[in-house]
Amino acid sequence: MKIAMMTRWNVPSGQSAHAEPIGRAWLEMGHKLVIFAPGGMDISLRYGADESFVQRCYMQDIWGERERSDYFFNPKPFLEEDYEIFLVEMAQIMPMPELLGIFPQIQKKAKTVLVVHETGLPQDPNWYKFNWDAIVCFDSRYKDFLIEAFPAEKIAIIPFPCHHPEHGNKVKARRHLDLPLNRKIVLAYGADSLYFHVDLFPVFDRLSGEYPVLFLLISHHTQSAAQEFKSPSFFLMREEMPSDDRLYTYLHASDAYIYYGRVSIEGVGVSSCVATCLGAGRPVLVPGYCNFFDLSGEEVVKYSDLTDLEQKLRDIFNEADNIKMGLAAAHRYVSANSAPRIAEQFLRVFEEIKAE
Repeated sequence: MKIAMMTRWNVPSGQSAHAEPIGRAWLEMGHKLVIFAPGGMDISLRYGADESFVQRCYMQDIWGERERSDYFFNPKPFLEEDYEIFLVEMAQIMPMPELLGIFPQIQKKAKTVLVVHETGLPQDPNWYKFNWDAIVCFDSRYKDFLIEAFPAEKIAIIPFPCHHPEHGNKVKARRHLDLPLNRKIVLAYGADSLYFHVDLFPVFDRLSGEYPVLFLLISHHTQSAAQEFKSPSFFLMREEMPSDDRLYTYLHASDAYIYYGRVSIEGVGVSSCVATCLGAGRPVLVPGYCNFFDLSGEEVVKYSDLTDLEQKLRDIFNEADNIKMGLAAAHRYVSANSAPRIAEQFLRVFEEIKAE
């Protein structure tokens, strides 16, 4: 099958975290893939060089790019590349007026699919002008609001893909990353500011009296905060944008991964970071009060508040039975929602709309 994806790619984002494992799974299955990715700011955010099938042929419309003098949209790749499926990840951030202008020509040669990352129905009227052949969302909460805008029979639920299970050696990973071998390391990773994670310092301060704990933050948004911050002995901050392989080395070096956020978002959402990290064989701690995890089960370790988080970390350090059961549940969840399996679910949707 010949598939085109209009998506962010090779950058730290939810769209990229969704598109890349699925797209690479299709390539491994023998399908043809072309990526229409944004230029502009995303070029500076890339983990590394793009693959030969990636074309950066437009700018997003999310951070005021449309007002920039170098804003551009090149329709030629969309019109000249050979594909039979055209899939867009999160239309809300794409240059919708320009895409609408060529959408009829795209529809003449391809079936069209929207993957909804939006947390609710957008206000932009352009979002509703596309006549998609299929709409894909991550769970029933998304479908509940999408049926207000689209026929229910067009909407398919396909879970967010997980990184394949990959359980690495802790000592080897720590030596590779120059991390201490004798500490209990709790990893935080993502774009959230250092200022959010400072909230967790009292927890680690108390735990440091019982365990040789190290709270490790990996982020590409830490430098400005670090300049005005004195680091406590239990805290280590590294500013980088790790590729998935390097992120998994950090995960394998850790005793747990923590996803921290102060509040829920308006609407619904899922965590691409958690989906990416679940396959590492380490406990994944998430705030039970955040609506990203409304439908999550035993595959994650939910904490209700900072007191509960402190106890859950003790359970992890002491290898309690509830943590072992959670790791087994995480392995089952990741195996069921691995990128190849999710890619197959998309292929079934593609076959259905091609047959119509």
